[in-house]
Amino acid sequence: MRAQSKAESLLRKLKSSESGKLTIFLGAAPGVGKTYAMLSAAKERLNQGISVTLGVVETHGRKETQAMLEGVERLPLRQIEYQGTALTEFDIDAALQRKPELIIVDELAHSNIPNSRNKFRYQDVEELLAAGIDVYTTINIQHMASLNDVVRQVTGVRVTELVPDYIFDLAYDIILIDLPPEGLVQRLQEGKVYLPEYARSALEQFFSLENLIALREMAIREVLVRVDTNLSDELILKDKTPSYTIQDKLAVLISANSAHDYLVRLGRQIADRRHMPWYVVWIDTGRPQSTSQRMQLRRDLELAGELGAKTITLKGATSYDAAVKFLEEQRISTVLVGARRRWRFNLWSKPLYRRLIESSLNIEVSIYHPPQASVRTRRKPRQAPILGQKPGYLVGALLTILATVVAIALLPFVGTGNLALIYVAAIVTTGLKFGSRPALATAFFAFLAFNFFLTEPFYTFAVDDQNDVATLVFLLLIGSISGPAASRLRRQFMLLNESSRFSDTLRDSAETLTKVTTDGEVYKTFHQVCQNMVELEAAVVIRDDSREIRCVEGSITISEKLRAGIDWVFANGSAAGRFSNTLSSLQEVLLPLGTLARPDAVAVLKVPASDRQLSLFQQQLLESMQQQCGTALQRIHLANALENTKISMEVEQLRTALLSSVSHDLKSPLSSMMGSAELLRFRFQQISESDRVELIDGIISESKRLENYIQNLLDMTRLGYGELKLERDWVEVDDIIASATSRLKRYYPDIQLRLTVSGEHAPIYVHGALIEQGLFNILENAARFSPPDAPVCIEQLWTDEYLEIEIKDSGPGIPDEVAEKVFDMFYVVADGDSKKNNTGMGLAICRGMIGAHGGEVLVDNKRISDQGTCFVIRLPLDQRNQPNTAKVSKAIS
Repeated sequence: MRAQSKAESLLRKLKSSESGKLTIFLGAAPGVGKTYAMLSAAKERLNQGISVTLGVVETHGRKETQAMLEGVERLPLRQIEYQGTALTEFDIDAALQRKPELIIVDELAHSNIPNSRNKFRYQDVEELLAAGIDVYTTINIQHMASLNDVVRQVTGVRVTELVPDYIFDLAYDIILIDLPPEGLVQRLQEGKVYLPEYARSALEQFFSLENLIALREMAIREVLVRVDTNLSDELILKDKTPSYTIQDKLAVLISANSAHDYLVRLGRQIADRRHMPWYVVWIDTGRPQSTSQRMQLRRDLELAGELGAKTITLKGATSYDAAVKFLEEQRISTVLVGARRRWRFNLWSKPLYRRLIESSLNIEVSIYHPPQASVRTRRKPRQAPILGQKPGYLVGALLTILATVVAIALLPFVGTGNLALIYVAAIVTTGLKFGSRPALATAFFAFLAFNFFLTEPFYTFAVDDQNDVATLVFLLLIGSISGPAASRLRRQFMLLNESSRFSDTLRDSAETLTKVTTDGEVYKTFHQVCQNMVELEAAVVIRDDSREIRCVEGSITISEKLRAGIDWVFANGSAAGRFSNTLSSLQEVLLPLGTLARPDAVAVLKVPASDRQLSLFQQQLLESMQQQCGTALQRIHLANALENTKISMEVEQLRTALLSSVSHDLKSPLSSMMGSAELLRFRFQQISESDRVELIDGIISESKRLENYIQNLLDMTRLGYGELKLERDWVEVDDIIASATSRLKRYYPDIQLRLTVSGEHAPIYVHGALIEQGLFNILENAARFSPPDAPVCIEQLWTDEYLEIEIKDSGPGIPDEVAEKVFDMFYVVADGDSKKNNTGMGLAICRGMIGAHGGEVLVDNKRISDQGTCFVIRLPLDQRNQPNTAKVSKAIS
């Protein structure tokens, strides 16, 4: 836990250092002087040489505040037409283009004008921070999302413009602008906050003295909590023991049956006070939900994410079983549960909080009623689930009638006790289709119908036979049990079916994504999942080098408005469009694909206008597919980077081998030719005819040798101007050997060569010119040191994994202790009079050329029985080779 806390503290510090710094001027209420203090601090930064720009400032007509604006650059506001009225709003695009070191953005809790790019001003601030711009802003404590319910209880006013708590977590500094409540009341009375006609009503309502004292206490407490958190981070990073230990965990259990936003905000407060991580958990038991329930659940989960909670969705047959398993696995110490009104007829069922209290878990269970519970007199009618309750009751009645008709027809042949099973089938059918309550109603209908039509006396509710009484009782009992049981089985089956679809889709897509090698295949997989499983029309768009947007999967008409949204997603790496707080006026949902820092593509999902939100299955599947596709794209990019690195290493091997030998290898024959030429020029008459011929032959021999070295250079430089690269192709080994031996014959006409091929013979995937040059260098070395009458043997050895070419000569041999040094620059084995012309370039370049293909060159004297040297060239074989068995032994004349 200590290591995890240190990592989290370090991560928060790194995040704050990578982006702009946010300074929040926090007040307990309007009129305490937040804007004035913010402008004063901004002017101090301006005097220090920092570029400061006024993005948006609300002076509310106060002369002192307006005077502070003089001398500071002001950014023009953007004009927006809304419902026939021209309105002004903060211009986020102009601010990003201007990019000052510090920008002033007043009123953090402000809601932007509809059709703006971002729904809230705090989202504009996030974009500024991400661009590396420092931001000064102001806010009152009542706009903090987690305190919304407390503020309503204290003041009686529900604040609608809220700022999520994670924005406060991003703050580099929070400055409390404090003013005693009495001083604020005096300012109100003097008309310095509101106009006199509004000041009196404000003092009687929101700005009463007791309200201001409570708000001031909340503001001070919030700043103290932030200071304690920052202190804890610093102590943890310095490996010092903080004043408290983070060890407890909080779980907030929410339901889809009612709004639990108050519970989520309360959880944030408790987690802050106790300094512990917290979770917001919803348990999906498969029970059908209405549209309003799904929307309420989504709002609660989104609020939890904004307040910094980790949202968890569990699946289980019952809420209790799933909750207990989660609490045990995560070692939760505190649980928050909302209190619900117990159904008066459900006498045998205990509420979840009571079952948790009576469980064996060592947990603290806190139960809270919603804030409006005390003023609520009538219970709001429960929303009907999908298909509604009324159709279920109607179908139950029709099935009862059908069962009665069948039972009356079978009455002469079957006993009345057995006919009760027909009604049980109707009850179970209703439970499977419509749920437990219609099933219970059907059981009651069946009880009445059986009593009225099938028991004597007929067509009355009286019963004469005691056996019929028992049958009726058991019918009602079995129906009451089997109907809800069938409903539970149906819910579990639907839950398992959905889970199976979810897991199967992720498994299949993961299996596909592990095999893909291009970005286009990733986009195709995502598009197929959207079309087939999410059942939404989708398209995937990318941006080319010229920043033009084009579709790579699916087809879509890109309007200017949609293009702006796609550009925003590419720039910020966050979702936008419908069902989000950014560009929510769009009809499409925009999702980034790739890394958050730089999306590679944007998925555009067309949602029918009739859908008010995505289902939970669609949301979870899209989120999982986003993660899988992002991982696959990162893997592909990493593989490409590794391949480029490998190619760069191969090129560097060739370049190093060339540069390490070229100077000496070119200088040696030139020096010999220059010496012979000088002798012929200055001592031509003193030199005998035979010596002159010898010198001329030496010049010709050295010139051919120099031509060979220059050919080495040409073979490499012709591979690419300014950059060496391997241009591989399928080449026959016999052709490479024939070309190399043909070149060798030009310099050593009397050389004897013998070729042997053993094993499976196949083409190889190499750069033929490089392999030929490497082979030629070794053959030249063997020809130089072999006696004139001794042959040079070349043997091909084929295996399933590699090809070996052995070159054996009968020269003086290379001792084992220097077998590796012969490939080094300038190293020569023979010294003294026996030393022959050998500069080391041939073997050095040969190793570079073969190594660039992933092969190796070595000296293996164990393969010779007598005097001489055995060079081995080993090349790996491509798996696509189609070998043909052959064994050939021939001599090259």
